[in-house]
Amino acid sequence: MRTRPSYRRIAKPSSWRRLAIAAWRAPNDPTIFGAIDVDVTQALELIETVRRTTGVQVTLTHLVIKAVALAIAENPDGNGLVIGKRAYTRDDIDIFCQVSSENDRELSGMKIRQADRRSVVDIAEEVLRRAERVRAREDSEVESTKAAMDRIPSWLLGPVLRLTDFLSYRLGLDLSRLGVAHDPFGSAMVSSIGGIEAGLDSAFAPLFPISHVPIVVLVHNVQRRAVVVGDRIEIRPIVSLCFTIDHRFIDGILSAKLAATLNDRLTHALEHLAPEEKELTAARDRAPS
Repeated sequence: MRTRPSYRRIAKPSSWRRLAIAAWRAPNDPTIFGAIDVDVTQALELIETVRRTTGVQVTLTHLVIKAVALAIAENPDGNGLVIGKRAYTRDDIDIFCQVSSENDRELSGMKIRQADRRSVVDIAEEVLRRAERVRAREDSEVESTKAAMDRIPSWLLGPVLRLTDFLSYRLGLDLSRLGVAHDPFGSAMVSSIGGIEAGLDSAFAPLFPISHVPIVVLVHNVQRRAVVVGDRIEIRPIVSLCFTIDHRFIDGILSAKLAATLNDRLTHALEHLAPEEKELTAARDRAPS
């Protein structure tokens, strides 16, 4: 049974994209690394307001998920994937969020569908709800995938992963009965090490070869730093966002546009990321009394 793909082939890709796809394999070499330092004064104010108003434990990671989705929405050329030697564009903007489980010994995650159209409260509620299920081993999709992986010996795991990747993406086959979700990672991945005092100035997450995700964003912990504001030096809360980008799909100019848009949305979070009043009211009504 074939699934209906959520992406369409780009009929006439640019000459650069055709050359890049032909020149590199996926994605062990064509990687762009970059980092931005973001003033999260407004973001932290928004988090405090939403928590106080709704009781939902919104975090900076949830705001980054929303901001990444908005950045992709405003730069749609960055919303796609490479399959084989061809480039495709995606219909929706889904963001994959990584979650630790089993006392941080395991790393799992979930895809937030159409994240650009959802409020930060809605995103936070879904991430928190599904994270609880993952950690309690009650998430059926994650558990079926783990069960399928456990049945495969280590020496055979690599070939099986490449085969399932070929069947799912190249042939468009539905492998859900085998515990393999179709296109499970979406447009971008967001992971956070903000809760870990690692002493790292910057760290970059790798591109997972079979994820077909061209952007990975790693969120660091908030640090108070001296910054220039107009003619003054002030102490502001700053967070580093580190990007790993597949250069076969996203070039340097597009990378810069995505980073600039993301920076703007987080820096001016009260303007761009604040939920509407009806969303705050709905979340407040859902909160336990």
